[in-house]
Amino acid sequence: MKNKYFILLLCVFLYASNTVYSNEINFDSKEIEVLDNGNTIIASQGLARSLDNNIEIKADNFNYNKNLSIIIATGNVVVKELTNNILLRSNEIFYNISNGKIESKSSSEIEDELGNLFLSKNFIFNLKNNLIKFNDLKFLDIQNNTTKIEKAFVNLNTKKLIGKDVSIDFNEQSFQNGNEPRLKGNTIKSDSNKTIVTKGVFTTCKKNDDCPPWEFSAKEITHDKEKKTIFYNKAWLKIYDKPVFYFPKFFHPDLTVKRQSGFLMPTFVDSSTLGGSFQMPYYHVISENKDLTITPRLYTEDRLSLQSEYRQVNLNTDHTLDFSFTGEKNKSMKNHFFLKSLKKLNFSYFDESEVDVQLQHVTNDTYLKTYKLESPIIKDYDVLNSSIKFKANNEDLFLNIDIDVYEDLSKKKSDRFEYILPNYELVKTFDQDLNLNGAFSFNSLGYIKNYNTNILEKVIINDLNFKSNYKFSDTGLRSGYNFLIKNVNSDSENSLNYKNQLNQKLFSMVEYNSTYPLKKRSNNYTNIFKPLVSLRYSPNETDDIREDETRIDTSNIYSLNRLSKNNTVESGASMTYGFEFTKTDMRELDMLDIKVANIIRPKENNNLPRSSSLGNKTSDVFGSLNYKPNKYVSTGYNFALKDNLKDINYEVLKAQLSINNLVTSFEYLNENNTKGKESFLSNETIYALNDTTNLSFETRKNKKTKLTEFYNLIYQYRNDCLIAAIEYNKDYYSDRELKPSENIFIKLTIIPFGVTRSPNLK
Repeated sequence: MKNKYFILLLCVFLYASNTVYSNEINFDSKEIEVLDNGNTIIASQGLARSLDNNIEIKADNFNYNKNLSIIIATGNVVVKELTNNILLRSNEIFYNISNGKIESKSSSEIEDELGNLFLSKNFIFNLKNNLIKFNDLKFLDIQNNTTKIEKAFVNLNTKKLIGKDVSIDFNEQSFQNGNEPRLKGNTIKSDSNKTIVTKGVFTTCKKNDDCPPWEFSAKEITHDKEKKTIFYNKAWLKIYDKPVFYFPKFFHPDLTVKRQSGFLMPTFVDSSTLGGSFQMPYYHVISENKDLTITPRLYTEDRLSLQSEYRQVNLNTDHTLDFSFTGEKNKSMKNHFFLKSLKKLNFSYFDESEVDVQLQHVTNDTYLKTYKLESPIIKDYDVLNSSIKFKANNEDLFLNIDIDVYEDLSKKKSDRFEYILPNYELVKTFDQDLNLNGAFSFNSLGYIKNYNTNILEKVIINDLNFKSNYKFSDTGLRSGYNFLIKNVNSDSENSLNYKNQLNQKLFSMVEYNSTYPLKKRSNNYTNIFKPLVSLRYSPNETDDIREDETRIDTSNIYSLNRLSKNNTVESGASMTYGFEFTKTDMRELDMLDIKVANIIRPKENNNLPRSSSLGNKTSDVFGSLNYKPNKYVSTGYNFALKDNLKDINYEVLKAQLSINNLVTSFEYLNENNTKGKESFLSNETIYALNDTTNLSFETRKNKKTKLTEFYNLIYQYRNDCLIAAIEYNKDYYSDRELKPSENIFIKLTIIPFGVTRSPNLK
C-alpha cells in the first residue's frame, strides 16, 4: 500500500515539473505522460535532448518507447545534430537510439553548417558513421544551384556526396538572363574539392520538349572547385543532337568565375586576298587587375600572324596594349603597335582631371585593313593618332591640352603626317549673379600645327560671348540676343589659311533671335507652328574660305557659328527666317515635323563657302520633313534647293516600311554642291520567317560610278543560347593590297562561349 502511494506521489511530482529523465533522453515539455511503468513517455509541445547533448528534438508530439529505444516525433519537427551542426526539419521522424539512426518517410529538409539545403521525400541518418541516405533528393547550395538526385549518400566525415541519376540546374544569374544552364549525368561524386559526373550533358539553353539547340556531352565532366574550372573528357559539341565538333579535352570556368585563363572559341577565316586561316585565341589572367589575350592565326599560304592584347585596370589607371606580328615567306615582317593609357589625377583645384596617352604605329599602310585586326583601341584603319591629352574641369571651368601626331595612311609618305604641338582649349563660364539678364563665357584655344611637310601654323583664338536670357512679351513673342567678340592671333609659313607673318585680328558679331510659337489643340492632335527669325551683323571681313565644304541644314542654320570655324566670323548683315511645324498625337508622339529656313543678305559675301550658298544674296532653301503616320511607315527628307526652287544642291531621303514580319529601309543621297558630289542608293531588308529565323539583305549602289559597292545576304537562326547563320558577302572595294572579295561562310555563336565561323565555302 505504501508503494502505491509512493508511485502516485512520484507521478504528481513529474507532472508538476514537466521534466522526465530516462536512461538516454531528457524530455522538457508542456505536457508529459508516463505510461507502462515508465517504459512509454508521451509528451507534447516540448524538447527531447539526448543525455550526451548530441541530439536535440523539438516537436509538437513525442512518443518514446524505452524498451525499443525509439522516439517518434511528429508535427513541426526540428532536429539539431550538434556534432556536425546539422539542422533537420520534418513533419515526422523516427529516432532509433540503440542503432543511432534518424529516419523519416515524409518530406524533410536538412541544412548543413554552410547553409546548403537538402530536400528529400525520405532519408536515413546514421549517427554512428555520419552517413545520410536520401531518396529523391533536391539539393540547394549556397549559390542557389539546384541538384536533383534519385538516390544519394552524404558522408559528413569526408564531406562527400555520391549519387546516381543526377541533374543540376545552375543559377541563371551566373550566366546571363534568358539562359537556363544545367547539367545531367548518370552518377555523381562530390566532395569539397571536386565534383565528377559520368556520361554528363551540359547546356545553357532554355528547357523545352525538344532537344536543346546545343549541348556538350562527355564521358566524364569534372568540376575542380579549387581551380574553379569544369573539365570535359572526350566531349562532343552537339547542335540539335547532331555531333558537330569533337574535343578530346575541353574546359571552361565554372559559374562563379568572371575571369579565368583558357582557350576561347576557335574561328576559321577565308578571304580571296589572304587565303584560309585558323585562329584559336587564348585568354590568360595574370592577376586580379591584369589579363592578356593571345590570338595566333595560321594561314594556308605560308603566313603566320600573332596578335596580343594586354589589359590592366587599377583604381585610378586603365591601360590597354595591342600589338601583332605577321610573317610571310620571302617577305618582310608586318606589325602594329597600339597603346592607350588613362590616369585619373587628383588636383585640388579641379573636380575631375585625367591624362590620356595614346600611341599608334603600323609598318604597312593597308595592314590593319587587309587583316581586319580588331581591338577596342583600333578605331580607324586609315588614320593613326598618337597623342598625350590632359583634361580637367570643375563647375565653371573646362581645360583640355593635347599633343597630337596624325598619320594619314592613304596619302603619300611626304605629306601624310600632321603634328600639333600643342593644342589647348579653355572654357570659362561666369556667375550669372551680375544682374545682366544673361551669362558671359570665355573660350580660348590655340595650337602649333605642322602638316603637308612644310606648312606651319601658330594660332591663338580668344572668344568672349554673352548670351541673354529669353524675354516673353505680353503677346507671347520670345526673343533674345547673343554678342561675340573674337580675337585671332596667328603666325604661319606657307599656309593658305593665315598670312605668312605675325597677324592679329579682332572680330565682333551680334545676333538677335525671335520666335512666336502658336499652338492648336484638338481632341486627337496638337499642332505647334513656330515662325522664327534671326538677325545678325558683323562689321568685319570674313577670311577667304570659299573652297571649304560646309554643310548647312535645319539643325545648325540658326547657330551663331554655323560656319563651324573658330578663326573667322560671318561678315556683313543677314537675316535667317523660316518656320517649324510639328503635329503630335494624343500620346505626344511626333507624326509630322517640318522645318524650312532661308538666308537673305543685302550684299553678297564672296568669301563664304560656295558649297553652302551662305554668301549669296538669297541662299538655298533648307528644309527637312519627317513623317510617321503610323507604326508601319516612317519617312525623312532633308534638302537644299537653289533659290530658283527647281534645282537641288543636296538631298537625303530615308524611308522605312514595317509590315508584319518585313522591315525594309532605303536611303538615297545626292549632293551636287561639293567636290566629291557623292551619290548613292542603299537598301536594308529584314524578313522574319518566324520567331527565331530571319533573312536579311543589304546593298549599296554608287550612283556616281553606277557600280554596286557591296552585297550582304544573311540567313540567321537565333534563340536564347545559339545563333547560327549562313552569310554571303561580296565587296567590290579595293585599296592597294586589299582586293575585292566574295565569301560564303557559316557563322556559329554558342552563348555564352563565343563565336566561330567556317572557311569560305565558295
